[in-house]
Amino acid sequence: MRDPRVERLPTVRPAPEPDAPRECGHGLLLVEELADRWGVAPELIGKTVWAEIGT
Repeated sequence: MRDPRVERLPTVRPAPEPDAPRECGHGLLLVEELADRWGVAPELIGKTVWAEIGT
């Protein structure tokens, strides 16, 4: 996934409370659970978030 914004790096948010709305904002929580490795690569313009699954 590429993101043109460089001023903010992605972070994993804590799991939501059981009664909290779950519509968005926890994609990296899923990536962290499913991926063997993931990270962020800075680009000339923006950044790329990458993940390795099943390696």
